[in-house]
Amino acid sequence: MGQRANLIMVRNNYYELYYSHWCANTLPKDLFWGEQHAVKFIEMQKRVDESGWLDDVWAEGGAVIDLDKKKLVLYGGEDILYNVPLRNLYLKLMRTIWSGWEIAWAYEGILDLANYVGYPREKILTYGEDDLKDASLEPPEEKDWVDTIASVMFPQNELLLFPLSGGVEVYLAHGPNMIHEINKSYGYKSIALREWSKEFPVGGFHIDIGRRKLEFWHANDIPNISHELKAKWSGWEVVHHYGDYESHLKSTAGQLQFQNIDQHQLLADLKSQLLWESSNPVDTITYFAKKEAEAGRNVEINPHALRYDTYELSREIKEEILRRAIDNLH
Repeated sequence: MGQRANLIMVRNNYYELYYSHWCANTLPKDLFWGEQHAVKFIEMQKRVDESGWLDDVWAEGGAVIDLDKKKLVLYGGEDILYNVPLRNLYLKLMRTIWSGWEIAWAYEGILDLANYVGYPREKILTYGEDDLKDASLEPPEEKDWVDTIASVMFPQNELLLFPLSGGVEVYLAHGPNMIHEINKSYGYKSIALREWSKEFPVGGFHIDIGRRKLEFWHANDIPNISHELKAKWSGWEVVHHYGDYESHLKSTAGQLQFQNIDQHQLLADLKSQLLWESSNPVDTITYFAKKEAEAGRNVEINPHALRYDTYELSREIKEEILRRAIDNLH
């Protein structure tokens, strides 16, 4: 159990590395309230040496706060990690609070943080086997499982769209050989995603066969995705759009429609997530261990799991910071 994160503070051209066992899921709200509060939060975590770096399997969130350059790079959360429109609004609000700072999302997760401070990428990447999905681009069994959208421009300007599930990497890791496996009968001339799922997709890709061009975007963190796809699609132009889903609209000439984005609903969702009071996960762990012990079973608990350091502002202060941020949007 855990939501592991590395947190990095850069000052005077030197970085300090911290580890938290529990903050990856709550990190967007932990860091939202401004530089002063974010620095306090990070300094409360466990200071570690380089052996405390997480790899791309274990890291579920993280951040670099560069006090020298006034730059924040982060990733993590739950809904914010997978929903680009929600995250765009979050970052917009955050930039009004972190005045004078550059704020960026780490689309390649822990690798982006390691690259930022010059930690060797080979110590972060684990190079597991590719988890591939069928390259025929068959749609999922249920309509509301659709969370990925593909478009393919075939010869003679034939554009087809494919509703998929599982994210972009499970298809694109096939490389260009996947083109010969695509079953055109699964494709649509046009797609309105609201007819498939209420949830905004987590990623999409566009393949232009004639121009040998691959474009892709994604919400979730995918370490090393750019490097891997450029290697696998050798001889192709590979364009990483990060979270820019609107790039997909340009590639599909009006044939693709995303779900309608209700900014008022997004703001309401974001406010409730930012003001939500987290429960202490250590209480759950110790309760579970106690119950197991009462049943005569021995349970070993990772000592990191018994440390939960958080810096909570009062709800009133949070509401005031949030109100000012919303006012500054208009």
